[in-house]
Amino acid sequence: MIMSFKMTLDFFASEGQALLDKHKISLKLEEVRNLQKQLGRPMTLTEAVIFGIQLSEHCSYKSSRKFLKTLPTKGENVVLGPVEDAGIVEVFKYKGEKYCIALGQESHNHPSQVVPYEGAATGIGGIVRDILCMGARPVGVLDHLRLGNPSKNEQKNIANGVVRGISGYGNPLGVPNLGGDYFFDEGFNENCLVNVSALGVLRESDLIHSYAPPKAAEEQWDLLIVGKPTDNSGFGGASFASGSFEDDDDMDSKKAAVQQPNPFLERHLVASILDLLEKLKKSGEFHLIACKDLGAGGVLCATVEICEGGGFGADIQLENLHIDGDFPPHVIACSETQERFCFACHPSITQKLIDHFEKDWELGKVAMNAGVSVVGKVRADGQYRVKFGDEVLCDVPAKLITEGILYDREYIFRKLKETRTKVEFESGEIVFS
Repeated sequence: MIMSFKMTLDFFASEGQALLDKHKISLKLEEVRNLQKQLGRPMTLTEAVIFGIQLSEHCSYKSSRKFLKTLPTKGENVVLGPVEDAGIVEVFKYKGEKYCIALGQESHNHPSQVVPYEGAATGIGGIVRDILCMGARPVGVLDHLRLGNPSKNEQKNIANGVVRGISGYGNPLGVPNLGGDYFFDEGFNENCLVNVSALGVLRESDLIHSYAPPKAAEEQWDLLIVGKPTDNSGFGGASFASGSFEDDDDMDSKKAAVQQPNPFLERHLVASILDLLEKLKKSGEFHLIACKDLGAGGVLCATVEICEGGGFGADIQLENLHIDGDFPPHVIACSETQERFCFACHPSITQKLIDHFEKDWELGKVAMNAGVSVVGKVRADGQYRVKFGDEVLCDVPAKLITEGILYDREYIFRKLKETRTKVEFESGEIVFS
């Protein structure tokens, strides 16, 4: 018996809200009905899950984007503003070459609240990958923490878990924690804020981009997934990170949305990618790749963004992906399994990349079933098409997935009462007084 995965969901039907609830799709019924109207047909389950993740607050910044746009992003020393995986700022020039730092920041708030160690650790892993994707060598991380009342045991446990998670990933990764700041207040009891930053160093000539270049479709560039085999860890993490905590929440299901960290594999990936970049420079093929981290939204997010960023779409053959388990295609497409990268590359060097990671650096010996999969190609017409075998699971304009939804919400300013708490570290634990 052959199971069909092309389940369709009609959100104009009377049970539209029930469909959203059943499949844990974190969009309003009005939003998905508007998307369905633009498609002119019912959605497949995979399409609905994709929209729910990619148009979440975590991925599209639909509430905060207008505030983020007010921040200064241009300047004499800004080589690359907030367009790709990390920003690039010039520090000095030497013999006509710009020497720069790459800087990225991301939040891992919700994961750190429910599983403090893993939540904070995977935040470090993700932001370091963002730095590496730009061609920079990671040299340090920082953390900016907003935590609850330290007199409560639960908050002490969260604070200790977060600090241990940051060090527990950064130390084996070999990237030191350079500093940061912290603040404790009752207002963060229900949801801590864990923002992590990473710094990298590079010359401007080292810079690689997070989008397919102008001739990528014409030259039929391949899309490769490199790293850990895909599992179901972190599935729905982006949607989870965009919601709020309620008293009747199923915390076990929320914990399942937190990814599983493997800093030793990432250390191996960092070294192997830096080695790859050096080899490509020497062979004159450095311009034949683009790279993105697989973070929120997994394969779906990385492949659609790396292609749509260049004005293209993609053809994805999902069953080609290396996985660890038996999962339905929408989970495979959107799982947020850590320690993975997406490369777009010219077909002339595809085999070179496969051999580099699987033979020269033997990824499969560092983590079981880790390796490289060629999952698709860049497509000229801007359509994002995902197949599993012969079944078409998604066939929508890439821009419809990436452009997001923008809200202008009401807000109020809350003045916080200043509190000072003495914090010391003893044997790796935080001690409050």
